[in-house]
Amino acid sequence: MVIVQICVGSSCFLRGAPMIIDKLLELVACHEISNHLTLKGSFCMEQCSKGGVSLRIGDDLLTGVKCEDLPELFEAKILPMVRR
Repeated sequence: MVIVQICVGSSCFLRGAPMIIDKLLELVACHEISNHLTLKGSFCMEQCSKGGVSLRIGDDLLTGVKCEDLPELFEAKILPMVRR
């Protein structure tokens, strides 16, 4: 099971965390992988100065994520972990 945590602290929330969550839910549904992936909200990951939203995919911390980054990030990071 792949766990993706999305920071929903005030800074990330204002920088687009709700849109990131919506887009991730859309991608998960599109690829029919909801049985292999868990999305979780997380309060501050202490990366506020990096801009964008912070995500943790497994053990990898990604900072500065924007909604337009998600399709490529999903293909490069999340799908390979799910398909293992």
